[in-house]
Amino acid sequence: METKLNAGQKHMLKLIAKEQECPDGWAPVSKPVYPLLQAMPGELVELHPVGDEGRGRARLTHAGQNLIDAMAWL
Repeated sequence: METKLNAGQKHMLKLIAKEQECPDGWAPVSKPVYPLLQAMPGELVELHPVGDEGRGRARLTHAGQNLIDAMAWL
């Protein structure tokens, strides 16, 4: 079943796209934001935990990057 992204989810995708431009290609994710990204569609975001403190790192999948590119045109 398809679901629409809400404004907060779109904003998260944009932040990941902006932050993943660092040399390793991953955006750092804080402890409060990590659960929000876990709720995102897995087709759009790749998410990995880092350490035991609830933090992680995220990057857009190919589909997620395509969505960001399309949103630039809208």
